[in-house]
Amino acid sequence: IGGTSLFGGRGSIIGSVLGAFIVQVFTTGLSLARVDDYWQQFAAGILVIVAVTLDQQLRRATK
Repeated sequence: IGGTSLFGGRGSIIGSVLGAFIVQVFTTGLSLARVDDYWQQFAAGILVIVAVTLDQQLRRATK
């Protein structure tokens, strides 16, 4: 999330900060919707897993 790859070589501080902001807005929205803390963490984890999976798929598609 935010353009920072697990394998290095690309990304920026601004992208990382933006990614952290997106995750925080997401979890704050869930909190305002009175979603239990457990499910907030679960949803944030799924968001990260989806972002990593999409990054991997895009890497494979460009090779």
